[in-house]
Amino acid sequence: MRLLVSVRDVDEALAAAAAGVDFIDLKEPSDGALGALPPATIEAIVAALKRAPGRRPISATIGDCSGMPEVLERVAETAACGVDYVKVGIAPGQHALLDALAVCGHAVVPVFVADHGIDGALLARAGALAFPALMLDTEDKARGSLFDIVSDVQLRRFVTQVRRGGKLCGLAGALRFEHLPRLLALAPDFAGFRSAVCSGARTAALDPQRVQALREQLQCEDTAQAA
Repeated sequence: MRLLVSVRDVDEALAAAAAGVDFIDLKEPSDGALGALPPATIEAIVAALKRAPGRRPISATIGDCSGMPEVLERVAETAACGVDYVKVGIAPGQHALLDALAVCGHAVVPVFVADHGIDGALLARAGALAFPALMLDTEDKARGSLFDIVSDVQLRRFVTQVRRGGKLCGLAGALRFEHLPRLLALAPDFAGFRSAVCSGARTAALDPQRVQALREQLQCEDTAQAA
């Protein structure tokens, strides 16, 4: 399982890269689960990461949008900033939006919001379309973690269905250090963290030492489960 960490500025991005995270995700945590950063900030982070040692995939969110035209416009605008993937929140029943995103010409990662329940038909549709990965996240972080909102049985079913469609599978949602064993048992391709690696609330600054500690604990847990 690979590690994704969400960052909001250049300093946080470079700290995450230095700690050895596998994916760097660009978002504004004070604007919700998928809050968007300004294009200029995204461009600055992408430029800084390209100058840093190593090369890690970069994703960015587009924030809340009022309709399909705005979603597609935001996707194009975000992709133009140089990121590898653009993350878009998907609500139940948005089949037409999925179809449009699949042919928009950019590498889009649909993010299913667990708070609304998992729309099985919508997930099956996404699995049949040309997306590189699918994610499950939570919207209301005050409700707890992903594991407080979705049962292990449902999570396992989500991972299995995404994998069956040949996509990478990601899980996120107020995840903490103590969730690592359960995540490794589910075996998604990557897990996303923000709350666990901040100095306080998820809207506080990223703590490089916590990022490093998370990386090291993940490696230890992974080794222990493989033994």
